[in-house]
Amino acid sequence: MNVSTPVLQATALCLSLLWLVLALANRPRRPLNIVWALFCGSIAMFMARGLVGPDAGTWYVLFGVGACFTCNGFWLVARALFREGRPFRASHMGFVGLAGVLIILSQFGMHTPLAQALDEVLSLLSSTTLVLAFWEGLRGWSSQRGMERVMRAVFMVTYGGCVGIALLLPILLGPSSGAGALGAAAAAATIVFVMQGLVAWRMRHPLEGHVHVDADASCEAEATSRLGVIDVPCIDTTSDAVIRDEDAALARELEQHMRTQQPFLQPELKLSHLAQALDVSEYRISRAIHDVLEHRNISQYVNAFRLEHAQALLANPDCDAWSTLVIGLESGFGSLGAFHRAFKTATGCPPGEFRAARQVSVAMHATCVGVGRS
Repeated sequence: MNVSTPVLQATALCLSLLWLVLALANRPRRPLNIVWALFCGSIAMFMARGLVGPDAGTWYVLFGVGACFTCNGFWLVARALFREGRPFRASHMGFVGLAGVLIILSQFGMHTPLAQALDEVLSLLSSTTLVLAFWEGLRGWSSQRGMERVMRAVFMVTYGGCVGIALLLPILLGPSSGAGALGAAAAAATIVFVMQGLVAWRMRHPLEGHVHVDADASCEAEATSRLGVIDVPCIDTTSDAVIRDEDAALARELEQHMRTQQPFLQPELKLSHLAQALDVSEYRISRAIHDVLEHRNISQYVNAFRLEHAQALLANPDCDAWSTLVIGLESGFGSLGAFHRAFKTATGCPPGEFRAARQVSVAMHATCVGVGRS
């Protein structure tokens, strides 16, 4: 075995375990967190299997069983990276699960015609998921701008290059040279290293504000995201006046929904949730928020309600015993840090100072009233 192979395998193993821990510790948990953690755990198992070798017996088999979420799992990671709303459904998970079951069965070394047929099916499924994962990055390329396009380019170059190296090395150097294990280890180390950066970026810039055009939509579609406004050209079959009236009506309905139902108190409220509640397309909600209500994106819009709610709680003497953490969580923020940052940006002072200023004002007013009466 090439001396570089175990070094690369150990590197990929350590990186995968580190990213696994970080993904599990991340809050709030999203589909991307979960599938990325599973993929990292599976890659760690695959690298451990290569390090211990067949002589490890049972451990070799167990590590192989644990590596049942590699190529198939990476397809789900790619979908979670580049699709808004629900990135995968039962059919996608069933497809991936079938490949995982076949990987597990292949570890027990059965040499029967049925086992050989299952291996052929597994090879076909694995090749299909490789192509599908690459397609997720390529899908919608022409409509992307700025960092979103850069992100997709990094994904496709890295993933395509790693798959190419893993497939070509054994052909160029021969199967007996150990090039297969070397290429797999190099590809795994590179993918987990680069992908962690893409996953972390996506967690900070979710796709909830990006455009989602229904198949039957035939009018202008535009959506806001944290990168700006993305214009999607299409055939305009409705007058601008009618569109403005519809957006204004939807904005009023959305405002009423936010005031009466208070969905902003849910930490993981997304554009898709509002669209489902009002039974309209996501891009219409996004357009009403941006064009009519004049908010930059869904996060800014929802946080405005959360901050209003938080200020009411901080101004309420009955809530003086509540910590700022409790105030933030009760207002729909997912963490104390997010609450402090949003509150200070909006008001110019942290929530603790806001409350203290209110208490001082109340005390001064009470003193003045007492002096006046005396």
